[in-house]
Amino acid sequence: MFELMHAVRDGVLVLNPTGRLDSATCGAFAAGLADLGESAPSRIVLDLGRLAYISSAGLRVVLSAAKAAKEAGGALTLCGLHGDIAQVMAVSGFDEVLGAHATVDAAIASLKA
Repeated sequence: MFELMHAVRDGVLVLNPTGRLDSATCGAFAAGLADLGESAPSRIVLDLGRLAYISSAGLRVVLSAAKAAKEAGGALTLCGLHGDIAQVMAVSGFDEVLGAHATVDAAIASLKA
């Protein structure tokens, strides 16, 4: 099961995916992002603390979201990395390219700096 929750904090969109982000669910993730529309903030924190698994298909959707945020003048950063998720992000280099933070607050602060 996959679920995408979101909230706006201090002008930053905080996304909280839960479950598995793989080829079967990445369409739901992309659709959830699209549903937020152009009015959504271009600064995005992707909190992966409740994500159980991410595949290469999921990584592609994250990369696409990061590119869209950058094109809109913002950025996407990560937080809540743990276990296998942290390992995948490290091996793929996403933690270095996008930034990885221990908490949502730290991630938000990095986007406001």
